[in-house]
Amino acid sequence: MMVRQISILTKALLCNFLNLNVFRYTKDKKKKRNTISMALLWLMLIAMAFCYVGGITIGYIKLGMADVVPMYLVTVSALIILFFGMLKAGSIIFQKNSYEVLCSLPVSQTAIVVSRFLSMYVGNLLLSLVVMVPGMVVYAIFIHPGIAFYAFGILGTIFLPLFPMTVATLIGAFITAISTRMKHKSVVVALLSIIFVVAIMVSSLAMGNIEGDLTTEMLRNFSGILVSMIEKIYPPAVWLGTAMTEGKVLQLSLYLVVSIVVFLVMVILVANNFHKICQGLYSTSAKHNYQLTELKKTSALGSLYQKELKRYLVSSIYVINTIIGPIMMVWIAVGIAIVGVEKIEAIFPINIIGVVPFALAAVACIMTTTATSISMEGKEWWIIQSLPIKTKTVFDSKILLNLTLIAPFYVIAEIISILVLQPSLIELCWLILLPIIFIVFACVFGITINIRFPMMKWENETVVVKQSAAAMIGGLGGSLVILLCAVPVIFVDGFLGELVKMGITILILVITLLLYTQNNKVNLSTIE
Repeated sequence: MMVRQISILTKALLCNFLNLNVFRYTKDKKKKRNTISMALLWLMLIAMAFCYVGGITIGYIKLGMADVVPMYLVTVSALIILFFGMLKAGSIIFQKNSYEVLCSLPVSQTAIVVSRFLSMYVGNLLLSLVVMVPGMVVYAIFIHPGIAFYAFGILGTIFLPLFPMTVATLIGAFITAISTRMKHKSVVVALLSIIFVVAIMVSSLAMGNIEGDLTTEMLRNFSGILVSMIEKIYPPAVWLGTAMTEGKVLQLSLYLVVSIVVFLVMVILVANNFHKICQGLYSTSAKHNYQLTELKKTSALGSLYQKELKRYLVSSIYVINTIIGPIMMVWIAVGIAIVGVEKIEAIFPINIIGVVPFALAAVACIMTTTATSISMEGKEWWIIQSLPIKTKTVFDSKILLNLTLIAPFYVIAEIISILVLQPSLIELCWLILLPIIFIVFACVFGITINIRFPMMKWENETVVVKQSAAAMIGGLGGSLVILLCAVPVIFVDGFLGELVKMGITILILVITLLLYTQNNKVNLSTIE
C-alpha cells in the first residue's frame, strides 16, 4: 500500500517535469514556443557545462593530477546540489498547496515525504550527470582505466545526490523550524538562508587561503593540496574517488552506506514531523486592534515601489534567489583583499584592475528581480492592467526595486575594491561607472525578457523564480553579456584597452536606452 502511494504521488509530482506535460497536451502555441525556447536554453547550458567540465578535466590530466579528477567531479556535483537544494528544498518538501489537498486524503505522511524527496532526487541526479558524465568520459579517453572505474563510477553517481540532498534538507528544515515560530516567516527564512550561504562563502575563502604564501614548491604539490581541501570540504568525494581510481571496494561501501543511512535518517525525521512543520509554517496570526491614525499620500511610482518591495519580502524563494548575486559581489571584493592582487596575477596572468568591474557587475546581475517581476504578479496582474497609470511607471518601479537591492552591496564592494586595488584616476572611473552601467542594463534587459516570456498562471512561485524561461534567459542573460564584454578587455591593455572600454560603455548605454524605450511602449493588457 505504501509503495503504491509513493509511486502515485511521485508520478504526480514529475508529470510536468520541465513542462513536458504542458508541451504534450496544450493547444496554446505560445506555451509550446516557450517550452521549446526553454528546452533549447537548457541544451545550450548543458553543452556549455560539458565543455567547461571536459576542459577542466583535461587540464588536471595534463598537469599530472588525474587521480584528483573523480574526487573533484564528485565534490563539484555535491556542492551544486547543496547550493540549489538549500534554496529550494523547503518549498519542495513542504509545498503549501499540495499539502492542503493531501492532508484531507487517506495518504500516509511518510508516502508524501518520500515522494517529494524522490522528485527532488530526479532533478539533482540530472545536475550531477551534467558534471560527472563529461568528466568521466574525458578521463576514460585519456587514462583508459579498468572496469572498476566504470562500475563504481556509475553506482556512485546514482547515489551521489543523497548526501548533499540530506544536508540541504537539514538546513532547510532547520530554517523552517525556526521561522514557524516567528511572525514574518518569509523574511526569517530568507535571512537564515542567506546566513548559511554567506557562511559557505566565508568557509571557502578560509580554505582557499592556504597557509603561508603560495610558493613554487606548493604549486608542484598542488595535487596533494587539492586532495586535502576536498577532504575538508566533502570527505565522501575522497572515498568514491579512491574507489574509482584504485578499485577499492571498502571505500565504495563506506561511501554508499554513509549516503544511504544519512538519507534514510533524514527522511524518517522529516516524515515524523511533517504535519507539525507544515501547520506551523502555514498557520497565520492576526490582530484585531487596527486603528486609523494618519493617511499618507504618495506618487504612483512611490506606491508601486512600496507594493513591489512588500511582494518581494513576502516571498523567501524570491529573496534568496535574487540576493545571492549581490552578496557574491562583496564576496569577490573580499576574496581579492584576502588572497592579494599579486598572488592572483601570479596564477592568472591578466590585468586584475581591468577585469574587476566586469566581474563585480556579472555576479551582481545573476538572477535580477526584474527578470521575473511581471510573472510574480500572477493572478493579481489584472489589477495593474486596470489602473490608470503609464507602462513606464510600472516598469520603473520594478527596476527601482532591483537597484535598491543591489545598491548597498555595490557600495561595500566598491569601497573594498578601491582600498585593495588602489586604482589610478581613469581606473577608478571605470571601476565605479562600468558596474553601474551594466547593472542598469541587466535590470532593463530583465524586463524585456519577462515581457516576451511571461508566466502569469502558476501555483508555486518556485516555478517562476527558478524554472521559467524568463528566469533563465533574463536572469542569466545579463551576466552572460557582461562576461562577453570582458573578453576583449582581458587581451587588450593600455590606451587601446581604454578605447575598448569606452566603446563597450557606449554600446551598452545605447542598447539599454533602446530596450527601455521599447519596453515603455508595451501595452500592459497584451501581457498575459
